[in-house]
Amino acid sequence: MNANRKAQLGIILAVASVGSTFLWWFSTGDLFLSWYWSYQISALTFAILSVSLPVALAIVGVTTYIAGRKAFWNSNKRQKRLLAFLGLALMLLGGFFGAWHWAMATYRANLLQPVGGNALVYYLSTNSPYFVLFGLWFVSGLLTFADAVDSFFKT
Repeated sequence: MNANRKAQLGIILAVASVGSTFLWWFSTGDLFLSWYWSYQISALTFAILSVSLPVALAIVGVTTYIAGRKAFWNSNKRQKRLLAFLGLALMLLGGFFGAWHWAMATYRANLLQPVGGNALVYYLSTNSPYFVLFGLWFVSGLLTFADAVDSFFKT
């Protein structure tokens, strides 16, 4: 596979990661949630299972995009604005959901206050798989947006 196709596949996989997240949550989320509520799995295991497919797609997408991005932006001159918008949308989604999960974890930590423990560390650690997913969205959007803007101004 040439480098141009690798970058295209990487962008497609990064965007598919966003769509697959919600499909994965709505298709298998009830199963994982029933396991969690019946104490068969922990909260961290539930979070890992909830983001396993989208994280795998995002990692493969970012890796293949990085492998072929130079050839892609040197050969493709038509799609700069659309890809810049797509990168910006990925950045906003990753940043918004990451900040939202951070705020909710902080809220829950300040709400319960368990004796002898640090609730913030517990809630941030159980939400860490979500932070990884949203961070990957942010990074893939940042790379796409930066490369699109860079190639736009080089022409």
